[in-house]
Amino acid sequence: MKSIRRGAGTAQRYLVSLYFAGVITQFFLVGLGLFGMKPGNTIEDAHSLDAHREFGWALTEFGGLLLLSATLLAWQKPLRSRVGLYVVLCLLGFPLQPLLAIGGEHHPLVGMFHPVNALVLLGLSGFLTRRAWKLAARGQTTTALRSGFGESVDTATPAR
Repeated sequence: MKSIRRGAGTAQRYLVSLYFAGVITQFFLVGLGLFGMKPGNTIEDAHSLDAHREFGWALTEFGGLLLLSATLLAWQKPLRSRVGLYVVLCLLGFPLQPLLAIGGEHHPLVGMFHPVNALVLLGLSGFLTRRAWKLAARGQTTTALRSGFGESVDTATPAR
């Protein structure tokens, strides 16, 4: 079971890195789509936004599912920072992000949170990516340097 958890932890590190890169790509795709809109088009019927929509759906649905699966298989302690933050990331991506986009088509007060949530996804996935690679470089396999909420965690075991 340890080898499965170790492999899942490695997969988690690469998947969160790809997720972070995907969120950055989404910002480029939405910019390309918005500035590529034809005069008279609305956001709902703009085909220039199709790449943003389709890639975002694949990123949050499949990328989030893979990341969540790896996180749950790795089941690293402390749970609050090593599992909890990844679960939050996946829930902010799917189902929340698509719901904000769909709701925003008819209710601008809902849609205004779609880009705000995207910034949260960018920050959280960037934080988790940085921390995952820092922990891997230090050879820590079971705990985080910091939990992400301010308290220090010092029960790491070096990899052998």
